[in-house]
Formats: sequence, C-alpha cells, structure tokens
Amino acid sequence: MKITSFGEVLWDNLPSGKKLGGAPLNVLVRLRALGADCAIISSRGADADGDEIQRQIEGKDVSTALLQVCPDQPTSLVEVKINNCGVATYDIVYPCAWDRITLRDEALARVAESDAFVFGSLCTRDPVTRRTLETILDRTAGTDTFKVFDVNLRQPHYTHERVLSLMKRADMAKLNDDELYELAVAFGSKHRSIDQNVRFLARLAGLERLCVTLGPHGALYFADDQMHFHTGFRVEVADTVGSGDSFLAGLIYKLLNGASPDEALDFACALGAMVATHIGPTPTIETEEIERFRHPV
Repeated sequence: MKITSFGEVLWDNLPSGKKLGGAPLNVLVRLRALGADCAIISSRGADADGDEIQRQIEGKDVSTALLQVCPDQPTSLVEVKINNCGVATYDIVYPCAWDRITLRDEALARVAESDAFVFGSLCTRDPVTRRTLETILDRTAGTDTFKVFDVNLRQPHYTHERVLSLMKRADMAKLNDDELYELAVAFGSKHRSIDQNVRFLARLAGLERLCVTLGPHGALYFADDQMHFHTGFRVEVADTVGSGDSFLAGLIYKLLNGASPDEALDFACALGAMVATHIGPTPTIETEEIERFRHPV
C-alpha cells in the first residue's frame, strides 16, 4: 500500500513540550506503523527546527524525498493550548515554510502511482502552496489514486468557497460535526439533522463518500448512499491532538484493504480513541493493542 500526503509539517508546542505534528504527517506516521509505504510532500525551513523535523520524520520511517527546504521562511511552530476536557486550540503562525511548497515532477509522479493521496485545507491558506496542490489534483484526475480531503477549519486560514472547491476534487472527505454544520449552513442548508446535512453536503460537492467524526460519540460514514454509524469507545482522555488524524489513517487503511464500512469505522474509532489516551499526536500503538482494545477478553 503506497500513501502520499500533502501539506503542513510542524512542531506542536504543547504544555509538555514540542511534538512532531501536522495533520498530513500524523496520518502518514500512523499509516506507516500499519505497514504502508508513506511519503510527505511539504516544506521545512533551513534552520535547526527544520533539521530536527526532518530527522524525526525519517525516524518514523516516512520518506522525506519530497520534503522541500525553504530558504526564506522558518519551520512551522504551532502554539497548542489544552483545556480541562483535553480539547486543543491552535495558534498557527503565518507565513512559514509549508506556505511555499512548489511543484516538482517527482511529486506528481509519486501521487499518480499512489493508492491514496491525502490533502487538507489548512495548507491552502497561501497562494503558492494552494496552486501547487490544485495542479497536482488536476494533473492526477482520472487516475486510480484515491483522493482523500481532510477538512481542518482553522480560523482565519480558510474560506468556505475554497473548501468546497477542494471537496469537489476529492473521492472522500473527512470532517468533524462542527465543520459539517458550518459548511452546510454557509451553503444554504435548512436541515437540522446530521444525516440530512451529510447528504446535503455530499450532493453539493458531488461526493459519494463522506465521513464525519463526532468526538466521544464516534463517527458516521456515508458511502454509496448508505449511512453507517459507530457510537465510539469510552476512554479517559489525555488530549485530543492527533486523534482525528489516526482515525483517518485507520479508516483509509481498512477501506483500501477491502473492509466493509462498519469494520473500517470500528477500527478507525478504536485507533482514534486510543490516541486520545496519550499525550501528543502520534504515540506508538501496536496493531495487537488495537485488536485487544476492540475485542477485549
């Protein structure tokens, strides 16, 4: 299984210290732990933080062959605050190195030969990186690559129109319930129920697959005009940083392996819940641990 992602690599500056992060990278780190061949398309600064971020990504066995070095912007550092419920808020400095990802032929080739390509909305805040992503998506349209749009609405770094444009280029989109309602209302939905708004947004974007995470209440997956629900797993939350990223990694992994929607949701919800019991976005979790968590004796 070959997976490529595009977007931000950064340091999450948590109360406990700096942790390697960025949603596109977090998804890959988890997929690599599950056995996939993973590569990140991004940019880091020509600085000490950039040198260390490259070392740590390589230490996670994720390819850095497509990680660019930006000479005039720093490596990204994000201030993360955690509230009493373990929920994180982010202060994302602009600009930084991943705002300057340029188009390279080797990146186009890697995406075209990948089983899945994961991209988000945050990295499109700057025109340089946005044009690069749009070109990659346009030039690889019609290939067998499964294009997954990970919606991450971070004020003030997006517009609703830009998010919808990216959604229309994807095969599947994943977002949380707050993001679902925000986008649905922005585009004129009068619906109140979550399943109605899922169908509304899916029709608007021309998507056959849409996944919505529901925090401690699990997730739903809309595919082939069918709605699949999972009520989630009850855990003691340390922090939620990276939980949604590992959920998405688990969902992609299972779907590409031919699992049913319900099996894929169960695995993804378990993985997301387990990450939430740890500090930081990418704790080490063995496959055997996931199975024991899903199927306790």
